[in-house]
Amino acid sequence: MAECPVNTNSMNKLVGTYRSTLTKNDLIGGATVVCTAGQFTRLGEYRILAGDLVVIGFGDCGCQDDSVGRVSVLMQTAPATPTNGVIRISSMTANDRPYSIVFECRTEIISTNLTDRTKQLPLPMDDLWLSQDKRYELSFNPDATSTITLADSTVFVDITKEDV
Repeated sequence: MAECPVNTNSMNKLVGTYRSTLTKNDLIGGATVVCTAGQFTRLGEYRILAGDLVVIGFGDCGCQDDSVGRVSVLMQTAPATPTNGVIRISSMTANDRPYSIVFECRTEIISTNLTDRTKQLPLPMDDLWLSQDKRYELSFNPDATSTITLADSTVFVDITKEDV
């Protein structure tokens, strides 16, 4: 009887790849963040833990329409007033140097439907995997100066994780 091949890393441990979702609690670092119109303000970061490889998005890169990964972001001020602008997700080294901008989009495009995944913007898997101590940084450039509140905002960014 033939054995099924098993995906292993160099240390002979089982590894697995799976989808996960970053939320506002993963990507926004404070209860409120003041954002100045016309410039990107860092909202927060997601640092990669030991034993993980992470990439933004999920699914095939060949065609966005076939992607199963999604992104949905709504930036709001208290009391729950939407704030339009540009969201940016950058990949950063452990030494605080930028690798690249992996996602950038206007909030009007990615905040249209926060509950129905079939109507959210597709987010296929990127090709830049990040490892331990590297991070994804979320920034916002609002059309008007505003104070973004964590409690009133919504962030869903699909990622692919691999245990190593």
